[in-house]
Amino acid sequence: MAWLPLIAAFVTGHSAAILEPVEASRSQVAAQKLEAPVQVDDVEVFGRRGAALTPPQLELDGADIDALHAWSIDEVLKRMGEILALGEQPMVLINGQPTPNLSAYTGFPPDALVRAEVLPTQAGGIYGAASGQRVVNLVLQSQFSSYDGRLVGTRPTQGGTSSLSGDLRRSAIAGRNTQQIGLRLARDTALRAGERKGYLARDESDDEIVTIRPESASALVNLSATRALGDWSGVFSMNAQTQDSRGIVRFGNDVVATDRSFENLTASAGFSGQAIGWFLQANLNGRAAWSRERGLQDLRNDSQAFTLTGSARRSLLDLPAGALTGNLNTSLMTNRSVGTRDGVSIDNAFQSQDLQALLAVPLSKAGAASFPRRLLGDLAATFGAGVRQSGGGGGEELRAGLSWAPHRGIRLNGEWVGSTESVPDIVRTEPEYYGAPIVVFDFRNGEAVEILPLRGGNPDLSPPRSDRFSLITALGPFTSWAISANVAYQRAKASDGIGALPGLTEEIEVAFPERFQRDPEGRLISIDYRPVNFSSTLTESLSTGLNFNLPRPTGVGEGKATVLRIAVNHTLQLSSIIQLRGGLRELDRLHGDGGGLARQNARVMVDARRGPWGANVSAQWQDGYRTRRVGGQDGPGDLVVSPFTTVDLRLSLQLTSSGLRMPAEDGPQRRSGGVQVNLDIENLLDARREARLGDGSVAPGYGRDVQDPLGQTVRLTLQQRF
Repeated sequence: MAWLPLIAAFVTGHSAAILEPVEASRSQVAAQKLEAPVQVDDVEVFGRRGAALTPPQLELDGADIDALHAWSIDEVLKRMGEILALGEQPMVLINGQPTPNLSAYTGFPPDALVRAEVLPTQAGGIYGAASGQRVVNLVLQSQFSSYDGRLVGTRPTQGGTSSLSGDLRRSAIAGRNTQQIGLRLARDTALRAGERKGYLARDESDDEIVTIRPESASALVNLSATRALGDWSGVFSMNAQTQDSRGIVRFGNDVVATDRSFENLTASAGFSGQAIGWFLQANLNGRAAWSRERGLQDLRNDSQAFTLTGSARRSLLDLPAGALTGNLNTSLMTNRSVGTRDGVSIDNAFQSQDLQALLAVPLSKAGAASFPRRLLGDLAATFGAGVRQSGGGGGEELRAGLSWAPHRGIRLNGEWVGSTESVPDIVRTEPEYYGAPIVVFDFRNGEAVEILPLRGGNPDLSPPRSDRFSLITALGPFTSWAISANVAYQRAKASDGIGALPGLTEEIEVAFPERFQRDPEGRLISIDYRPVNFSSTLTESLSTGLNFNLPRPTGVGEGKATVLRIAVNHTLQLSSIIQLRGGLRELDRLHGDGGGLARQNARVMVDARRGPWGANVSAQWQDGYRTRRVGGQDGPGDLVVSPFTTVDLRLSLQLTSSGLRMPAEDGPQRRSGGVQVNLDIENLLDARREARLGDGSVAPGYGRDVQDPLGQTVRLTLQQRF
């Protein structure tokens, strides 16, 4: 542990250097207008700090970000992903540049942001993003300092269980130097079967001790720092986590006490900067984890992993329409896990290597003098190739894309990707464990049963092969309401695709009999949900989205203008075909074969703020669907799930202000400090899933507290800036 003082010295030794300029420059920053013109020899030069290489498609300013009522930048990114339908894990830039370690910034308060930009789809080719990955640019305040605390209490309105957590953090930004230290403690009490009357319609003597949700306790400490090193920047982060959970579950005819513990230590160091015309970055990440489980199985597993990632980007050639940009991305990872499971030794070691190259080619530029280019507008192509090798097999990738913006506010993007992918090591090496009990409908016996799902990795997976195509149209923003819309068509066809069992039907059990565990009486007691290879899959979907803002008058002081953003997203599944194993027939999931699938999903989100008051609403609707007992035909034994709607609500109130105002560099002053109270009500309508059998009778396992024993939940949050 001798290295701990060195880390502490590295992080805290510069605290005074960060804090002093923060305090000294508050009055100067208040007067800054970074987008104001500067007159130089009759030439007006406009500069915007933190701008990306391409203008944003959508932008959230300080007021929009504050209206999200988030605790951290990480929560801002999650909410943006929901509102703007960005997909999973967008590539995130900091002040217009990629970062080797995003986690060094995501713990900061939201008001450490000046703005958040969503770049058009063609930005993925410029910055070397993965296939289909969107790019978000976060611009930080140049000077920022805060101490923040949060206390959160959560409890279902039906009672029976509760959660309590507390957070403390220290954040500071001084130019390119940043520092963030955080601590989080959390505890959840158990929810017992006896506290939900009618749970599976049982009245057994062990209901008072059996847990539906285990009790758990966790602690997390994280620290991060970035430092300017001349023209280069260095970044360091470390976090340590521990979690324990205890429960008492039914397993067949037995009642078993379970105890799981998990400890994790991660450290990361990286750098980025310019050299010989290239923008270079690299990061080394080390992780050690220890897991233990007693009760259902006797498991001990210790693992260590090291990952080295690097990337390089530069403009290779100046073309009439812009710069030809090349990107190289590489990663090397090694993983080793050892331990025992029920007395049997575990010893797994894996290595993986990945190399990706991407070329962004501008073909035409809007505003060009020649007639064809002036007619075409902005047109760019991307071409990419990659190779990878791991213990799960080798793979390669080819991709091509075309982005076209014929007119301001109109963008079209198409992309094709063909790949043979290696199996991620975590999918192969994660230790298996029994998760919290869930209730499923057993078609074979025609009853609802509580089972213990088996989770974890699968070392026997084969590399999947896939072809993916997407076509995205983005419109806007238009008018003072900043109206924007998008339509996206996606098609993916794969062989040996990796996923969990799609549903519990007799066909699924016949195809994967080893995944179902029954007691001597034939009662289902466990299902193995670890990843599995499917012979082939085909999915097609059409997604649409609409966003607009209430116009805000310019020059209005803080707290006087109303912020209102509304987003509507809808997804229509056009096809979902799966072949479980070679020789078996294809299953149409949209018609109920192999586990039903909802054809439509819709979501409406509202973020609003007026003075000290704020509100966030999220309403989600899922279409009903059928799961056939016998594939290929509807029958009286089918499971027919009704349409389902949930509404989540957050109300926020800023009670007091500390008197400290952090000037926003691109707009009016923003609120900073004081006490804030949030009241969250999840599942506002206390809605529960309902289902019937094909003959119209009530389906077992869909009582009020079976599928969702928590129901309506109230969360009270108290935040304070010190």
